[in-house]
Amino acid sequence: MATSTIELPDAVAAALAEPGVAEPGIVAANGIPFAIRAWGDPVRPPLLLIHGVTASSRVWWRLGPALAAGLERRVVAVDQAGHGRTVAWAGHHLLADNASDLVAFARAAGLDRPDLRVVGHSWGAATAAWFPATGLRPEVLVLLEPPAISAAALATMLVDPIERHYDDLDEAIRAIGALYPTWGYGDVIAKAEGLTQFDVGAVRTVLTLNGDWDGGLTALGDPAAASAVVRLIRGDPASGGLIPDEAAAALRRLLGEANVITIRGGSHSPMRQLAERTTLELLRALEPA
Repeated sequence: MATSTIELPDAVAAALAEPGVAEPGIVAANGIPFAIRAWGDPVRPPLLLIHGVTASSRVWWRLGPALAAGLERRVVAVDQAGHGRTVAWAGHHLLADNASDLVAFARAAGLDRPDLRVVGHSWGAATAAWFPATGLRPEVLVLLEPPAISAAALATMLVDPIERHYDDLDEAIRAIGALYPTWGYGDVIAKAEGLTQFDVGAVRTVLTLNGDWDGGLTALGDPAAASAVVRLIRGDPASGGLIPDEAAAALRRLLGEANVITIRGGSHSPMRQLAERTTLELLRALEPA
């Protein structure tokens, strides 16, 4: 077995190796019963994790407890509307409207406080980019791979074997395992389960009615975001990352060179095959200064 060259705090490495069991819960907001998973001491300051389209809060099964240990925070991962165990879908497909629903969730959950930090992945990142404009100002906002991708390319995800809906969990597990034989079993299960849970209509409207996605550039250009502490972590375009170099350059001009980080060799979901490196970059990015 290869030895990792990533130097992580002992508590973080231990949590990645043997993730703790999440605490389930439900928080109702805007008429939506948001399902959550949580790790860490409830009295600690909060970190909110937001998953991408067709996934669920289970995608954070390793990083959730690792970040709770490394940052000494209460980590709350939410199932977005129409995903995971949040079966309700309010029809709010626009990114800014979805952000408003999550802002309501954060307030109902007691997370809207000055020391809140947030990580969003993919659709979750594209949504979280709208938080400053919709009234939520985290202490630090980290966007992990908010896609910069055309509407036409997004529409193809509706039939992609790794994104389409499955009625049978075993079929989904076999399909994901065959497509990604290097993934750990926990990641295969998390992805496969998400593919059996999401609302097909919700995903279709999110992917087809938001136009081209720009990596959060429009949202972060809102005057309300001007003083926000925002970091962006992208995968490697050569390895499946969905933020091309041209889009990354525009984001650097807006956020600052040091605030846009590339995980070399990382895919659109780098936490799956590069969990240690992704965790390290998140730990660094989540520090206020």
